[in-house]
Amino acid sequence: MNRLSNPDLTILRKSASAVQQAEEQAVAPVRIGIGAIGRHHSSFVQLYYAIEARRTSAMPLVVQFISPTAGNGASTVASGYARVAADDCAQPVLYIDCNAAPSRPRRGQTDPEPTLYDALRRGLPLTDAISPAKDAKNLLWARLGPGERPLLALGGDRLQSMLDMLRASYPVIVLDTPPTEAPESAAVSRYCDGSVLVVAAGRTKQWEIENAKALLERLGGQTVGVVLNREQSVLPRWLGGH
Repeated sequence: MNRLSNPDLTILRKSASAVQQAEEQAVAPVRIGIGAIGRHHSSFVQLYYAIEARRTSAMPLVVQFISPTAGNGASTVASGYARVAADDCAQPVLYIDCNAAPSRPRRGQTDPEPTLYDALRRGLPLTDAISPAKDAKNLLWARLGPGERPLLALGGDRLQSMLDMLRASYPVIVLDTPPTEAPESAAVSRYCDGSVLVVAAGRTKQWEIENAKALLERLGGQTVGVVLNREQSVLPRWLGGH
């Protein structure tokens, strides 16, 4: 497995005083951090290259984006990072949504789209569950599984097997997972090359960051940085159709 070196990342600060104040209150005592991330493309570029600088090899990379609690914008940061990675990579980048699946199919559909779990269970190619991300080039999208807790349904062994197969085709695989409040979500960290904690400015407490980091590492993962998300926001448009 390709591991990311030196989890003590440099903080990339924004100029806004409110964001700096929130960062000092919520993140400063933690010796990891990638700084304040807003909706601007340049912030995601900084995040992407901060992670790239810690890569120890050219092997395919699996990165998990996770928050201590819900509502911190982990999906926004994960999708922004994935889009920048897709722009930089020669081969397609894969974004996997590991969150709860919607209970109803999208408008105009009679059946829900197949998930990676469905493909594994039916013995189908994983590509049957992978489709181009909306309004993005070189970026593919897949949902991990059905139901409220798809990670729990899939299990560790099948997740490891699935990631091994996907590594053969994708240079970067982005896992957007539920918060560490879900034990199975925290356990995913052991199958990744690094986990990025996404916290909310002025909202996430210091003890929540420390507890989440300790849990990930206790379960065999490696925390490679903390992203201070400026505000809670909706998913970027290119994932809005999913």
